[in-house]
Amino acid sequence: MAYGLFLDDDHDRHAHFRARVEALRHLGHDRILYVFSAAEAIEALRTHDGGITEAFLDHDLCVEDHWVAPGGPSKVPTGMAVVDYIVTMARPPTVITVHSFNYDAALVMCARLATLHAVSVKHIPFNYLLGQLR
Repeated sequence: MAYGLFLDDDHDRHAHFRARVEALRHLGHDRILYVFSAAEAIEALRTHDGGITEAFLDHDLCVEDHWVAPGGPSKVPTGMAVVDYIVTMARPPTVITVHSFNYDAALVMCARLATLHAVSVKHIPFNYLLGQLR
C-alpha cells in the first residue's frame, strides 16, 4: 500500500489540501496520512516504513516556532525534526515537498533532504502548492 504524508499544524490547510487532492485523485496513493505535529509525522514514517512514497512538510508547527530567542532552541519540534528522521531512513519518501512559508527554514530543510540522492525535493509555499497539484 502506498501512502502520502501531509504535515501541517493548521486545520484550514489540511482541509484545503484534502479537498484539492480528493478533487484531483491524482497522487497515486492508496491513502494520505494527515498529521499535525512532528511527533505524529515521525510515528507515521516509522509505522509505514518504506510505504510513504511522498511527503508534504511544513516547518513552523505552532505559534512558539515563529520566534525563537537568539541562541535558544525551539520549544516545540518543527518540521526540521521530521527531516532529521527522514535522512536516517533506509527507505525514505522519494518525493518531498516543503510547503513552509518560512523561507529560510525551508531552504535548510531542502538542503538536508538533498543529501538523499534518490529523493526529489522541492520548496513550494502552501499558497502555490494547491495550484501545482495535478
